[in-house]
Amino acid sequence: MVGHPHQSRKSLTEAFPDINIARPHSPAQKSTASSPTKKTSSTAISKMQDLSTTIGKTFASGWPSWRSIRGCHNAPAHFTIRLAEHLREEAAGMVLPEDPATIIAQARQESQRGGVASFEKAWEEMEKSLITLVYGSNLIETAGTNFRLTLKICRDIFRGKEVDPNISERDPEYQEYVDNLIKTQRKGDIPNVIRSRREVINHAKALNFLIDRIVLDNMALSEELLLQAHRILQDNINDDDVAPGQYREHEVAVSYTKPGQKRQRSICIRAKAVPGYMKDMIEHLDNDIAAAEKSEDLDPYTLAARYHHQFVMIHPFGDGNGRMSRMILNVLLLKYAGHLSVIGSDCDKDEYLDIVCRGQKIFSREDMEVDFEKQTSHLEFARHVLRKSKAGLEDMWSWATQRKGGKGISQGSD
Repeated sequence: MVGHPHQSRKSLTEAFPDINIARPHSPAQKSTASSPTKKTSSTAISKMQDLSTTIGKTFASGWPSWRSIRGCHNAPAHFTIRLAEHLREEAAGMVLPEDPATIIAQARQESQRGGVASFEKAWEEMEKSLITLVYGSNLIETAGTNFRLTLKICRDIFRGKEVDPNISERDPEYQEYVDNLIKTQRKGDIPNVIRSRREVINHAKALNFLIDRIVLDNMALSEELLLQAHRILQDNINDDDVAPGQYREHEVAVSYTKPGQKRQRSICIRAKAVPGYMKDMIEHLDNDIAAAEKSEDLDPYTLAARYHHQFVMIHPFGDGNGRMSRMILNVLLLKYAGHLSVIGSDCDKDEYLDIVCRGQKIFSREDMEVDFEKQTSHLEFARHVLRKSKAGLEDMWSWATQRKGGKGISQGSD
């Protein structure tokens, strides 16, 4: 468990009310590499960008914005979307206006020629998805607040406005926060109301930060960026055993119980091994992107799913791992597919959890036994990500074809 007993909630990697963190006895160790020590002050990273403005400036160069992270930084990168074999059957069974590759190609073509009208429609749908992502990701952690209040806070954050987490008991919305806390079996007092507001504010700010750096500034995902994002996510949350922006120094295990089933428990990677695993994860991601740039073939769904899954398996922080993993997933998707995959609704929590648990068992068998590029523990989750991308792909097709009455991409397009 994380935090004080009277305020604690379930760990985020485990992501759901049925999952708990416990301290194991003697797990095995992989690496003792040092954690990055560079720190960024909260004031240096607290000012958020207006995403509607910053994304709008990037949009006309092609969306998704494909730029190289190698050699000549920011040079255009050229990709053909090619789904991995394990996703092709999944895609064939989805009811979409076109296949994902055609939809993404149409979006790139239309964004380059459609101007403000195309961006306004694209941003309207993108903002809804970003807000739903924050709400759903918090929901599966029993964090944050209801959708209406989340929407109100997130709109301000994503438009570059500051939001004060403090609220008076005389505020007209105060009781709505209390009611949501009680409904989700949390204590309905002023400290928890403020905490629930912080959980929304911090999550939206951390997501804004990663989009700004990775998607818009074209920075490569790095340990330093992840540590900064975690520092934003946990700012002033004040949980025990959680150092914002630092890897955990204590051991944890994951347990999960479904009604009528025996409790399942698995030990997470040793704390001393976390920095080494994180270093390897970033190196593998850089190598995968470099290979995609060289071959000009890209499967954004497998890429994003692999590194969400790898992060969840490492569980590098004392808390915040579930939300961080879903931000990694969606920032990579936004950068390379141009849309989001929103995970966390009431109806898909158990499915998501079951997939993560099954993947963890495969990861445990393959880790240190199978070469990284041949590992398969993320493949089922990649199929889930593609399924959950249906709404995002439909939204892209809608704005990408609106000026042509829904007609598809022309011959010879990028």
